[in-house]
Amino acid sequence: MSDEPWDLDPVADAYDAAAALDDAISALGHDGEQRPGQAEMAAAVVTAINDGGTLLCQAGTGVGKSLAYLVPAALAAASGRRVVIATATLALQDQLVTKDLPLVAAGLAQRLGHPVRWELLKGRNNYLCRHRWEEHAQQQLDIDDGPVSAADIGRGQQLAEIGRWVRLTRTGDRSELAVAPDGRVWSSVSVNSTECVGAERCPQGHRCFAEEARARSARADIVVTNQHLYCIDLFGDGYLFGPHDAVVFDEAHQLETVVTQVAGLEITPAGFARLASEARGVGAGGAAADAVADMATRLTSELEPLRDTRLGAITGDLASLLEVADGRVEQLAAELRSANSADSADLERLRVARMAAESLTALRVAADPPAGTVILVEGRGRLRLAPLDVGDLLASRLWGRQACVLTSATLGPHFVQRLGVPAADHTYLAVQSPFDYRSNALLYCAKHLPAPTQEAHRAAATEELAALISAVGGRTLALFTSWRALNDTADALGEVLSDIRILRQGGDLSNTALLEALGNDSATVVCGTMSFWQGVDVAGPALSLLAIDRLPFTRPNEPLAAARREAAGSDAFMTVDVPNAADLLAQGAGRLIRTTVDRGVVAVLDSRLATAGYRARLLDPLPPMRRSIDRDETLEFLNAIRELHDR
Repeated sequence: MSDEPWDLDPVADAYDAAAALDDAISALGHDGEQRPGQAEMAAAVVTAINDGGTLLCQAGTGVGKSLAYLVPAALAAASGRRVVIATATLALQDQLVTKDLPLVAAGLAQRLGHPVRWELLKGRNNYLCRHRWEEHAQQQLDIDDGPVSAADIGRGQQLAEIGRWVRLTRTGDRSELAVAPDGRVWSSVSVNSTECVGAERCPQGHRCFAEEARARSARADIVVTNQHLYCIDLFGDGYLFGPHDAVVFDEAHQLETVVTQVAGLEITPAGFARLASEARGVGAGGAAADAVADMATRLTSELEPLRDTRLGAITGDLASLLEVADGRVEQLAAELRSANSADSADLERLRVARMAAESLTALRVAADPPAGTVILVEGRGRLRLAPLDVGDLLASRLWGRQACVLTSATLGPHFVQRLGVPAADHTYLAVQSPFDYRSNALLYCAKHLPAPTQEAHRAAATEELAALISAVGGRTLALFTSWRALNDTADALGEVLSDIRILRQGGDLSNTALLEALGNDSATVVCGTMSFWQGVDVAGPALSLLAIDRLPFTRPNEPLAAARREAAGSDAFMTVDVPNAADLLAQGAGRLIRTTVDRGVVAVLDSRLATAGYRARLLDPLPPMRRSIDRDETLEFLNAIRELHDR
C-alpha cells in the first residue's frame, strides 16, 4: 500500500471495468458469455477500491462473481495497489490461482501493459515441514521385521508417496498430492503456527516451504488465501499479508462464523492428552507429562454433566480445575524450555514447549474472560470461549482501514448489522442470477405433511420423499438437519426403493466420492447433513431433486445461539433464528440449479414454509423459482425430467 495513494493512477472507472471484463470474457473463448449482473458487480467493485469503501454484494448463482472481482483486482494491481482475496474453501483458492487468474491475466495482458503477479498463501500446516520430514518420516518408513498392522503398512505407503513427491514439488503444498494422506500421517510431517520453532532456529529454515510461500506472497500484487488465515492475521500481528489496499471476501456469509472461531479459544481433553504425548515423545516431562495427561480425564469428568450448556462465568470447581491445569502445564513448559540450540532434539523440545505456551495462554484467558465472551461447554469436556458479537471486533480492525468487498450468493442486507459494518459507510448491491429459474425450477412445499414437531412427521416425510425420488428415477441430494433423521430416512428409503442406490454421508465413501457417485449414476440418492448444504456443485441432470427434510433452525439448546438470542431480547426469533435459517435454506436450495440448462425441484418437507407467519422472510432469499404446494404437479414435473434424460 502506498503512503501517498494520490500519486497512483486511479484503478479504473466503471467504463474501463466493463471493457476490461469484455477482454477477460473473450479470453474464455466459447466458454465466455456476457452477463449484465457481472458487469454491474465489477463496476461496483472498482468504485469500492477507488474510494477505499466497503461493498456488500449478493450475487446470485451464475453471475460469475469470481471474474467480477478478479478483473478489478487485476486493474488495481496494474495501478500499484495490492489486493488480498480471502475465500471460504481450499478448492476455490486452487481454482482462482490455477484457472481464473491465468485467464484474467491473459485476457488483460495488452490492457495492463505488464504481468500481474499473484500467489496462493495457506496456513502453515498445509505445507510439508522439511525438518520434521527429515528427522521423523524416514524413521517411520522403516517397518520392523516383526508383525505389522494394515494401518502401519498404509502409513508407510503414504509416507513413501510423500517422499517421492518431496523431491519434485516446488511449493510443498499438500494439495498437490494425488491422494490426500491420512490426517495423522500429514501431521507427522507438518507443523502449525504454534509448533513452528521459526526459520532462524530451524536447520531447514533457509529452504522452508511455508516461509518461501510467505516471501512470494509479499512480492505479489494479488494474494489468494482463506478467510480463516486472514482473520488469524487480522487479530494477530498482521505480518502475514502486510499492507494492502483492498480485501475481497468470497462466500462472505461464512465470515461471522470464521471470526467467531478465530477470536475464540478452546480447552479440550484431547489438547492435554496430545501435549503430554508430544512431551514424552521428545524425552521430556516424566511426572509432569503424566500430570498434564491426567487433566484430560479431570476436565472430561468436570464438564460431562454440563455438556451443551452456557456458563454464566468461570466459578467454583471449574475455576479451581483450570488453576490446577495452569500449574501443571507451567511445570511441563519449564522442563521443555531447556532447548537453547539448533540441535534437532532441542528443536523438537522447543516445538513442544511452544505448544505448552499456547495452552497456558488459553488457560489464563479462560480464567479471566474478556467482556462480551460467551463461555460454552460442548460435547464431552470441550470448554469453548467465543465472542458474543463479532461486529465490534471487525469495526476496530477491518472496516475503513482498506477497501473491503464482501460477496456471496446469500449475503442479505442483515449482514451489515451482523458484521458491524458502519451503517452510513457502505454500499449494498444485489445482483440477480441470469438463470431462468421460473421455467427450469420448481420450489415445492409439502404443505399436507404433519408439522415437524409431530411424531408422525418422519414417516410421512419419508414416504413423500420416496415418491419424489421414484418420479425422477434417483438424481437426488437429500439434505438433513440431524444425523438421526439422515440415518433413519436412508434406512427406510433403502427398504422401499430397491432399484435405486441409497448412499449416505458418514458411510464407506468420502464426501467427494459420494458426489462423484451421484454424478456417474442417475439411479442414485445421496443423503447428507450440514456439510452438504454449502459448497456442493453437481451440474446437469445428475442432480434434479434437492430435498430438504425440515427448515434449518438452530437447535434451541445450542449454547452460542442461545446467548445471541438472549442478547437480542424479545425479538430474537425474528432477528436471530429466522435470518440464520433463511441463509442456510438459501444455501441448500442453491445446490440445485448450477448452469443455464439445469432443471429440477427443490422439495421442502416442512409445512411451515407454506403456513408460518414468517415464511416470507424465509422465501425472500431463495432464487425466483415457481412455487407449488401441489404434489401431483410436482410429480409430473419430475417425471418429465426423467423422461427427457432417459431417452
